[in-house]
This record gives sequence, structure tokens and C-alpha cells, in this order.
Amino acid sequence: MRKKFKIMYPQDWHDEGKQGKPFHTSAKTMVVMNGAGVFFLYNEETYYPSVRLLSDVLPKYDVVWKD
Repeated sequence: MRKKFKIMYPQDWHDEGKQGKPFHTSAKTMVVMNGAGVFFLYNEETYYPSVRLLSDVLPKYDVVWKD
């Protein structure tokens, strides 16, 4: 079952311009979630795809679930 979600910057984020706004990735990167509920950034590079923990890039974030 696919669950749709949106990653948001928290209200207490250090950059006031991003507080409470959606987190956007680059064109070839997307946020994915595994079965255990851990979020990752997946980079779709042709020759060197990579997976990183979202918490390594964005240590604090909010998740908004969509129906």
C-alpha cells in the first residue's frame, strides 16, 4: 500500500523563510519511505544512484500524511 506524504520544515527551523513550508528536493532526488517508516533521499543518477537518510540532510522535519 502506498502512502502519500509531504515533508515539511518544522515551525522552529532556523531559517524563518522556510518555517512550516514544504521541503523540496533537486530534480533527480526524491523522498521515499521504507516499510519500517524510515525516510530516505533517493538520488536517481544514471551511473551512481545513492540512498541517504533524510535525517542526515534535514535533522528535524514534520510529516504531513495525505489521504
